[in-house]
Amino acid sequence: MRFSSPTGSPLKKPLIGGLAGLWMVACLGACNPQTKTDGPSTSGTNASSPAEKKALLADWGAPQATFVFTGDIHGYLEPCGCTEGQSGGFAMRGDLLRQLREEKKWPVTAFDVGGSLNDARINYPQTKIKFASILNGLNKLGYKGMSLGKEELLLGAEGIFTQFTNLAAETGFDTPFLSSNVTIFGSKDLGTPTPSRIVEVGGLKVGVASITGESTKKSIENAGVLRDPNELSIDDPRTILPQVIEALKAKKVDVLVLLSASSMEESQALAQEFPDFNIVVTAGSAEDPRLEPVYIGKTLLVQVGRKGKNAAVVGLYPDKTFKSTIVPLSVDYFTDLPLMIDLMRNYQADLKAAWPELSAHSIPNPQSGSFTGVDSCKTCHTHAYNVWKNSKHAHAFDSLEKGRPGKEESWVSRIFDPECLACHVTGWDPQRALRYESGFIDMEKTPLLAGQQCENCHGPGSAHVKAETAWERGTPVTPEMIAGRESIRLTLTKAKNETCVRCHDGDNSPHFDFDKYWPKVNHSGRKD
Repeated sequence: MRFSSPTGSPLKKPLIGGLAGLWMVACLGACNPQTKTDGPSTSGTNASSPAEKKALLADWGAPQATFVFTGDIHGYLEPCGCTEGQSGGFAMRGDLLRQLREEKKWPVTAFDVGGSLNDARINYPQTKIKFASILNGLNKLGYKGMSLGKEELLLGAEGIFTQFTNLAAETGFDTPFLSSNVTIFGSKDLGTPTPSRIVEVGGLKVGVASITGESTKKSIENAGVLRDPNELSIDDPRTILPQVIEALKAKKVDVLVLLSASSMEESQALAQEFPDFNIVVTAGSAEDPRLEPVYIGKTLLVQVGRKGKNAAVVGLYPDKTFKSTIVPLSVDYFTDLPLMIDLMRNYQADLKAAWPELSAHSIPNPQSGSFTGVDSCKTCHTHAYNVWKNSKHAHAFDSLEKGRPGKEESWVSRIFDPECLACHVTGWDPQRALRYESGFIDMEKTPLLAGQQCENCHGPGSAHVKAETAWERGTPVTPEMIAGRESIRLTLTKAKNETCVRCHDGDNSPHFDFDKYWPKVNHSGRKD
């Protein structure tokens, strides 16, 4: 069989043989509402009625086979919840797959192109726990493989092998690492990564190859994970792909897919150099890619976006044509899938169990001293304290435990999640999600540092408090007092341009407007 582009011109091989039979299977599947869909049930319990949402892919007829492609989530397992209506996350992605499989009755398979972690936090203890949850979530959603991208490879051969062996031992796990050109510990016989895979969807045999591109290899060379080729090696994909393609063709696959953990430019070049691939899925695209299909010659180039905000959906029709689009994972179309809410709940439970290790991972206090808590400030700064205690900043920790008003029932507590605590307690670096030595640990050990307090903006107050406490009224102001006061001084310009945006950034607070919100927390001057 040969594919056709949306304009009707032949796309190419391979779709081999059996057109009449496959057409009949497709027609029967479209007419029979009880047709079994590919992949596990993802409904969980208490899924919201789809009547409350916009219709998904309403202008598409039923494809013979449907592909869902994702990747480059860079650690964004779920939206933080700090702003109403945030998009993305596994819970809404799960509802996308549920709608396709269970409401539309479309045959569906899914693959991920990798890039699942935050490379700046690759060595954090939390990262390993999150990675296991991500892989577990992909498996529960029926994914049939994940490429090894930059972030996965930064874990090193041992990290990759450990994650594989831990999950492969679980009953029903079927989401292997895929890579045609990555070798760990000098052997192809360790069970991971899998060079290629053949899956069946909608009566079609789909051959899937996966490569880590030269562009990705260059970006990780300086990290040291490639210094010993006997531990981890990456071959040039251009030398590997010809034999992989021939091996898949020999298995008489109908569709050839390449997962390319590479830059956009390299993926485009690979699509042009290896036109046997019907679909090339690329990493390294824009955060929100263009919705319209992109072709390199006759090969469909699929972009997945970043941060898990979107999913790419491709439909293959009996007349050998594709439809392809980017589906925003927004509240307009989707609700949170209970199965993935449970995944988040289990992830948070794992963080709690590992809290002694996670909380011990700290960085030195700033040079200006240690954190003392708002109770050390309120005696002298009565006006500022009264403004603070009536602000949302004072209740920032509570929101981690209870969620936004109206969302309490489905909220999963995040009070042991370092990436959330960093902006909801005192004494953490919010951009690195690391605790300072004297920063908040938990409600048992450091309850006086809960919430977004004075010192997160003004800096640690120990030196200032010590100098002011030692001073006797009526005596000259000491150099220590002057230095202490200067250390906590914060100008409005610095607050606007540097301080507030460390938490109110584009991800967590996309609508933040300093000039609009400052009057709500304005505590300037001593008015007591």
